[in-house]
Amino acid sequence: MVRSSAPLRRLGAELRRLREATGRTQADVGEAIGRSHTTLVNWERGKNKLSKSDLVCLLAELRVPADVRKGLELLRAEAGTGTSPWAVYGLPDWLRPLISFEEDATSVTTFQPVIIPGLLQTEDYARASHATAPQLAAPDNIERWVAARMRRQQRPRNDPHFRLHAVISEAALHLYVGGVAVMAEQLRQLVKATETDNITIRVLPSSRGDHAGVANNFTVLHFANPSADPPLGYFDGPLGGHMVSDAGDVAAMVTMFDDLRAAALAESESASLLAAILEEYQ
Repeated sequence: MVRSSAPLRRLGAELRRLREATGRTQADVGEAIGRSHTTLVNWERGKNKLSKSDLVCLLAELRVPADVRKGLELLRAEAGTGTSPWAVYGLPDWLRPLISFEEDATSVTTFQPVIIPGLLQTEDYARASHATAPQLAAPDNIERWVAARMRRQQRPRNDPHFRLHAVISEAALHLYVGGVAVMAEQLRQLVKATETDNITIRVLPSSRGDHAGVANNFTVLHFANPSADPPLGYFDGPLGGHMVSDAGDVAAMVTMFDDLRAAALAESESASLLAAILEEYQ
């Protein structure tokens, strides 16, 4: 059984609530059960699964009633066991939470000011984007990371209930990643994606000038049950990526995306612009 991130998040939220009810800190509780502060943080954020013995020790330390313990033990079991299928790709630690949560998301909104969003990249474009920074992506890792990116694209391609909403800066469409042939193939794929019911692409034209996302890329993941699994944010840079769980920060990302989408071209106009830029590459 593949580990599911949604149950892990619910378990983490409950563990955080129970700890906070005691007035104790993560560092204090972690020291009491022989675990680091970072370990407690990751448990409460749903990043890492607890072993059964760790959960027993933690609940005992927090003096959680027996009936509540049983429910939490079932929730831990629901998260599944076994090795993640993503382990073979040798992904960096900072990327794994995004992929885990992405598997449970029902919709994803993303803005990219410089490059094509990963869920819409062609294989050659993805390979070229990694190869431009060899100091950050060792050659031995590139092919595995590209394969992982192609696997992530199975959700928008094969699950009609999954929604992908992307706003892409026009500048990203003119940046020669991998050369003319690679960009022509990439534009063809974007044009094809605009014909897919569960994918929307809007282009933010350069003529719009300055905008809220001019120096930012970000993604927001939405889940089927927002009350139990509120949206999560994500952004990355040259040295890694970061999940954002703070409700206020995620809400700001949602507002920013709405503003960028409103400033972008309509879907039909975006499709026409993509086709026109494709003609330039051809």
